[in-house]
Amino acid sequence: MNYLTNHTIHFDSAKSFSDVQDGSVALIVTSPPYPMIEMWDESFGKQNSDIRAELDNGEPLAAFELMHGILDEVWKECTRVLCEGGIACINIGDATRTIDNNFRLYSNHSRIISSFLKLGFSNLPNIIWRK
Repeated sequence: MNYLTNHTIHFDSAKSFSDVQDGSVALIVTSPPYPMIEMWDESFGKQNSDIRAELDNGEPLAAFELMHGILDEVWKECTRVLCEGGIACINIGDATRTIDNNFRLYSNHSRIISSFLKLGFSNLPNIIWRK
């Protein structure tokens, strides 16, 4: 049996796939910026200035949540464009970081899983690799 597929690359913000029809995508594979990895602070901060303020004020958990708030908008848009039974594969790493002499883990993978579960997705087996 032959199946025809259509592949399109879009260069735009993932918060709004305005040129993608509802339910028209079978598979999304993405590797978004990792919250609480310092190299992404500027990118997140440009999208929400409160993130930089929370980091500067020694409130990393608030910054973490604000960063994930930006990603939550992307996940909502993924929900809109995925067809029934569609799959979203998210490549994300957890982060370790020291802020105000407090070294800790920021569990990005579990925060993203929680977001997808709230959106009605089923969690499939995860592949977790530790660096």
